Formats: sequence, C-alpha cells, structure tokens
Amino acid sequence: MYISDYFRRIDQVISGCPAIISKELLFDQRTKYIGFMRGTLTFRDGSELHFKEFIDTEAGITKYKYGYHYQKDDRLIFRYDNHPHPARKDIPSRHKHVSDEENMIPASIPDLQDVLKEVIMYLP
Repeated sequence: MYISDYFRRIDQVISGCPAIISKELLFDQRTKYIGFMRGTLTFRDGSELHFKEFIDTEAGITKYKYGYHYQKDDRLIFRYDNHPHPARKDIPSRHKHVSDEENMIPASIPDLQDVLKEVIMYLP
C-alpha cells in the first residue's frame, strides 16, 4: 500500500466519525511508502485527541513512532505511545497511560479507528 492510500484511509475514518466537530491534520509524505502524520481532533464535548504516526506501508503497516493522547479540560484521560520510560523497566515501550502519566499498562499498537471507538465510549 502506498502511503498516500494510507493517508486517504485515515482521512475517511476521521470524516466518518460524527462525534468529531473539528479537525486539524498534517500528512507529510516522505517516500512512496514512508510518511508522517499528526493531528488534533475535537469532539462534541470539547475533548481532544492529539495524535502522531511515523509509518512505513511497504510491507504491511509498520509504526516506527506513534502517540494518541486523549484529554478533556487539559486533563489526560488516556495516551498510547511507544516512548520508552527508563524509570519503568517493567513496562514495555508499547504502553498506555491511564488517567495520569505514572499509571501505565502494556498495550498493543493501536489503530486510529480503534482509538476513536475508545474515545466515543467516554463521550456523553
């Protein structure tokens, strides 16, 4: 899959979510298969999802770096990322923060569509 196709799929997923009231998106194609994207999605209750992905789509989808940070009123609700935490060697680099920076659990690499489904569960 070309990175442009991946970006188009992500834009369709976002456009298909009626709970999103505004979006800011940046798609940066580096090669036919490698790209970077980031964005901020605002939901009907004022909560926001800030996300980024550095991806390679040549042989499947490989996410070299990612982060999906969901917050409301500047308070963290959850965040998925693959940034290693040297003070927490018991937690793998792929993890999820729940409610605060220190509360981490192992997590698989999420897909934006799955993260949006999780966000919707928090909406009134």
